[in-house]
Amino acid sequence: MTRVEPADMPGVNIFNRTLGRAPDIMAANAALDATIRFSSRLSLDLKEEVRRSTASGIGCEFCASLGEPKLEHPDRAESLAVAFAQMVIDDPNGIDDSAFDVLREEFTDDQIVELVAWICFILIGNQTFGAVMRLPAATEGELHDYTAWRADGAKAAG
Repeated sequence: MTRVEPADMPGVNIFNRTLGRAPDIMAANAALDATIRFSSRLSLDLKEEVRRSTASGIGCEFCASLGEPKLEHPDRAESLAVAFAQMVIDDPNGIDDSAFDVLREEFTDDQIVELVAWICFILIGNQTFGAVMRLPAATEGELHDYTAWRADGAKAAG
């Protein structure tokens, strides 16, 4: 059960209905999410895998229910991004310059900035919000809508 009664917003997922108690924040959050998520410096699939791979560790049941992480990451860039996100979860102050040296083997500085912005936004912002508010798992309809929204955003960013 959520800690705060979600706003009455038919057809809107539990995350946004809960955030909808502060409509101005919900709108700004949605705009920032779309901007970071659909930016073209990093692939949508890489960012989605980072999101999926961290949701359970943060403890957001809603976020975790939006897709299972891969068991393995054979793509080196994806593997590094997921490992770096885990470092952020474990100890953001413990990340040293050598971690950025490793990231630079696969990513440009512009891509690193986008990756760190995505990690901070999705993990520390949205997934932590979901965990603190104890949002339940997404319904089938919410999962369908999320998948469709991602596909539409990818086409538009195209």
